[in-house]
Amino acid sequence: MQNELASGQSPVFMSVRTESGKARVRAAVAGFQSRPGQVQPSIPDKIAAVKARFDTRSITGHGIDEMFDALVQAGQPVTAPMLLLNSMGEKFRSHLAGITGTAFDGSKPIDLVAVAQLQIHRARKQGGSSAGWETFLAFLAPPQQPQPPAQAQAQPQTQPAAQPAAQAAPQAVSQTATLAETSNTLEHIARLAQQAQSRPH
Repeated sequence: MQNELASGQSPVFMSVRTESGKARVRAAVAGFQSRPGQVQPSIPDKIAAVKARFDTRSITGHGIDEMFDALVQAGQPVTAPMLLLNSMGEKFRSHLAGITGTAFDGSKPIDLVAVAQLQIHRARKQGGSSAGWETFLAFLAPPQQPQPPAQAQAQPQTQPAAQPAAQAAPQAVSQTATLAETSNTLEHIARLAQQAQSRPH
């Protein structure tokens, strides 16, 4: 079926073949290139901007869900660190709490960095693989920005940093225990699913 054109109207694809049409296209391209400030940012820039909006040292379950959705919209692929991030969000944990009958407080802040660091330490201590948590920790790291050398200021900052790290340790232990319970629950659900599939219908 052919599209009927109004009287005196030229097809669109023919309009760019004329010299005047080509000139309009070149002018449009040149005008766009002359406005670099209006060019859309790249996907890595969008992802970095999303990460900069969230404090992974203190983020609620609802905030984790918002961060996950924003990263997906920015073009971040759903990789293993993204799945791990999603498993700590309010939606997933609330759904899991409904299955297991356990309580979950989505308003309680979580220190994702401390949790990952503690899991890495435990895995190394037990002789296991810490690759997954190391990848997750690198995923959480904000984009590095060049900083001028300031050796005189670097030394005083190292001493006060020890106190927040010590204060975050008990919280990280509690959060890691909760994540361990989540992992055990998921394994139990997987075993039940396998048993149900193996039963004769």
